[in-house]
Amino acid sequence: MQMIKNTRRQRLRTAAFLAISLLPLFSLIAKANSVTAQMSPEIIAEYKKHLAAQTWPKTYKKLAFMDNPYKAAYKKMKKSLKKEAPEGQRRRLMTADESTMAAKKKRFDYCQASVDFFVSFAARAYTLSRVEQNPLSEEKLMSGNGVDYPFTKEQKNNGNFRPAQIALDLGWKYQGKGEQYAESFLATCLAIPLELYYKEDKR
Repeated sequence: MQMIKNTRRQRLRTAAFLAISLLPLFSLIAKANSVTAQMSPEIIAEYKKHLAAQTWPKTYKKLAFMDNPYKAAYKKMKKSLKKEAPEGQRRRLMTADESTMAAKKKRFDYCQASVDFFVSFAARAYTLSRVEQNPLSEEKLMSGNGVDYPFTKEQKNNGNFRPAQIALDLGWKYQGKGEQYAESFLATCLAIPLELYYKEDKR
């Protein structure tokens, strides 16, 4: 009977250890899935291909320097615009779907360009808010980074400024853990409403 109890205890310990060990893996999978949440299957395949092609050992560097997954489809679309141009025009107008894809490419460009900024700000916030002599407050650290602080509604509704606001907000939240949370930052940034980047194509 004692032997059976010991065996059960051992199994419970093993199960608990496995659950704890797998938590970081599940967390990384969840982050990766959220980055691709608004991507079509074709763009997801491009995202995975370009991410895997990066030789940087750190994920945040891979994210910062990988090719935009919308790049190939965007170039193909641009060629078709010229090829199908009406007589006397340099190109035809983009359809609503094509304008949407162009907006998604632009949003990815802006968010990707802010990955390094998010990581470096998270490190800076951790260090400078903890120095013994004159530690910097959140307000001091948030100021002078190219966006107004406190954040303004006007800039929140501007695709040029919103990624930087998110980078600062999450950089303060994840102080010293920017590299670890780079995918979370990118996923949050890619959830910016697409209308901030959408532009109707017209003459």
